[in-house]
Amino acid sequence: MMNDELKSLAKEYVDKVEHVCLLLLEGLNLKTKSDLWKYRRAHYIPEINLNDNKYEFHGRGCRFSSKDMIIDWDFGCSFGSRWCGINPGLFSYYIKENHKDLFELYSWSKIQNGFEQAVISGEMVKKADLYFFKIPITETFASDFHKEFDTLIIDDYNSQWIIKRNKMVDRFIRKSRRILNLNGEGTDVYILSFFLNDRKVFSIPYGDVGYPIKAVTIMEALMRENKEVSKNVKRSNSC
Repeated sequence: MMNDELKSLAKEYVDKVEHVCLLLLEGLNLKTKSDLWKYRRAHYIPEINLNDNKYEFHGRGCRFSSKDMIIDWDFGCSFGSRWCGINPGLFSYYIKENHKDLFELYSWSKIQNGFEQAVISGEMVKKADLYFFKIPITETFASDFHKEFDTLIIDDYNSQWIIKRNKMVDRFIRKSRRILNLNGEGTDVYILSFFLNDRKVFSIPYGDVGYPIKAVTIMEALMRENKEVSKNVKRSNSC
């Protein structure tokens, strides 16, 4: 296992990246990470300045600087809505800039060794060359999806997918045995509604941060392979 100090620094790093990313969404009047990708595709802007905060995009990441902090990260593009996949080199740079007294203790190689130990112990998961914290099982609950339904509807604030029950939907449910209680809050949180004979029988928030990795992979495929439609379809709200 990695030591507690390194774990605390890594969680601080992830939290601060999320904070400055949410400030960016607010400043651009956007709602989600997906909205930011669409914005960047429509407006090729390598640098954005908001209220004396500078965002400099590079490759797969971004460098944020203000009078109080400098932080550089790689977006967790391959891991759903998580803003940050921890690159040991960029994390080491963060420590150097913001915790100078600890820099000599945490070189790039020491950080990577600590993260590899965390992967082995189950605290983290590695996607490509980036590291992500897993959700502790103590923060999850056993899900109890409604067994009888014929249609799944996925909603966010402006999009909707209507999917007839199929083997992929059933596989998503099987892989979602323990999930984080999202309470429908936060960015990139969808609502999954299950219908039987046009009547809603069950609904639950969905966010890829709060579901097992295998379930997230299946949900991404469901949304990719099914057509996005407008939200003007009316259905009964009875449960």
